[in-house]
Amino acid sequence: MNFVTANISGAGDSSKAEHIRNLKRNNKLGFIAIQETQMSNSSNILVSNFWDNTPFDFDSIEATGRSGGLLSIWDPGLFTKKTTNKKKQLWADLIVLMRSFSGSWIFLDDFNCVREPTERKNSRFNKQEAEDFNFFISEAGLVEYSMLGCAFTCVTDDGMKFSKIDRVLVCYSFLSLWPSAKLLGLSRFKSDHRPLLLLCSDVFFGIPPFRFFNSWLKEDGLADIVKKVYDGVIGFYPPDKLLAAKLKAVKVAVKPWCEKIRNRD
Repeated sequence: MNFVTANISGAGDSSKAEHIRNLKRNNKLGFIAIQETQMSNSSNILVSNFWDNTPFDFDSIEATGRSGGLLSIWDPGLFTKKTTNKKKQLWADLIVLMRSFSGSWIFLDDFNCVREPTERKNSRFNKQEAEDFNFFISEAGLVEYSMLGCAFTCVTDDGMKFSKIDRVLVCYSFLSLWPSAKLLGLSRFKSDHRPLLLLCSDVFFGIPPFRFFNSWLKEDGLADIVKKVYDGVIGFYPPDKLLAAKLKAVKVAVKPWCEKIRNRD
């Protein structure tokens, strides 16, 4: 079960639909989230251009004039649509929605906001907007996979301003089901946004992740190493990125200690 999100800057070009359709076929996608469709009428015939000949269901928000427009397409064998009525106070509404239904949650979209200053380059950082977004992520119990292949997802037409406004957020139960999933920033195709591909399939991406064995806790010195390194990592925000940085530092520090234990044995 794989996902993709893409800002296509208008669905009028048939080659864009073909590109998304090829992504669906080549990566066995179960869910496609499309932004900036600039469509005022999403019919089954039009939507099918982005899918293949397998069954699908979809929902959309029509564009206002020549801007906006959202389109979500999915495999009905994997997902069931739940309807909502109000769109005001989006973050609060999404939290209420999550608490209304059980199961794993995934949000993939062009959120049009960033989480920290480093996610913008040559453009204004809105501190309050970022704080609101981070509060929603924390309150909703969401996390995001590290994005591979790029640092930014959107670039202006003049190539001067960069931002990371497209992202994939998942709940902890989703993360526990696919802890090794990979989020890839793909090449832009006739758009100022990169499609994001979340691969949950069992694919080999290199060496296995670091493993910690309970028997190590009986060895002298390990607790002091972990505490010193863990407490020494500061300056990261928001909290989930601080935790990720601390765990990464611990992993780097423990590896040489592990080698000494192995050589001793």
